[in-house]
Amino acid sequence: MKTAKYETSAGALLAFLNSKPQSAFACDLYTFNLAGTLNSGNPLTYTTADVDVLVPYASPVTYTSKDVQFDQLNNKATGHWKVGVDVDTWQVVAMPRLPNAANSYAGSTIGGVFWLAALRAGVLDGATVQIDRAYWDNRSSGMPQGAMSISPLGVVNIFTGRVAEVDMGRTNCVVNINSHLELLNQTMPRNLFQSGCRWTLFDSGCTLQASSFAKSATAAAGTTSNILTSAVAAPSGSGTYALGRIVFTSGQNAGFSRGVRSWVAGSPGTFTLIAPMPFPVAPGDAFTAYPGCDKSFGTCSVFSNTQNFGGQPFIPVPEAAT
Repeated sequence: MKTAKYETSAGALLAFLNSKPQSAFACDLYTFNLAGTLNSGNPLTYTTADVDVLVPYASPVTYTSKDVQFDQLNNKATGHWKVGVDVDTWQVVAMPRLPNAANSYAGSTIGGVFWLAALRAGVLDGATVQIDRAYWDNRSSGMPQGAMSISPLGVVNIFTGRVAEVDMGRTNCVVNINSHLELLNQTMPRNLFQSGCRWTLFDSGCTLQASSFAKSATAAAGTTSNILTSAVAAPSGSGTYALGRIVFTSGQNAGFSRGVRSWVAGSPGTFTLIAPMPFPVAPGDAFTAYPGCDKSFGTCSVFSNTQNFGGQPFIPVPEAAT
């Protein structure tokens, strides 16, 4: 058996499962760690149990049973584990609580956005997921009738991976999760000799700090979901937001980001986004804009960062390499 993530005492879970497996009651615990600052950076925690599950880790975690229903009797979660380096997969059906206008209930939400709408907008893009299994002794007095939350005898991790496809329905969705072995599918060799920089602006290879170049602004009148007007000054570095990105910090799109296709300076200036924002943008919505980089040596010199340039601009073209 795997080493338990939590158990009431050392060896308690293994001893129980070896002695009284017919008395075991189990449920699954889902932890979604979102990319970026969505949901204020907090993970989403759910359980398939009928009541909340409180796991007393060093920092206790409560897995809610009231927000989103995972797993169904007629459509159980399925996991596939393979020998070797093939990608393991996990698939589960999730059904959030729907809004109820009569009770002024907004339904299950992520960062204030309805759960299914947030998933359609890409809130789970790049998210990592841990699926743990919690066990109890169903004869134990530790599961009193009518309890609002319970604590398990032990918890074991059964799957960890990244969100792949999410198949949307009207009231539910199917979440597909791939193990981290998926990362081995990257094209090799990892780095190519090329004139353009292999780093992404502000990543660990580039070394520049995004906060040093960020500009705060608000959306102006005339903004649409993919054309953003705003009176914002040109950034330092490349001097343009083209090929950069914006991140909304207020409004319905708070926490969501989009790449910038082009930017025209002015009063106000105009951002053309690569993809539209998932929700309507209202005048006054705040966002942070970051400059872009075309990965050329000349642009890197404007950033005063040529010592970290990740390309080879002086390699002769194949026709001249004789």
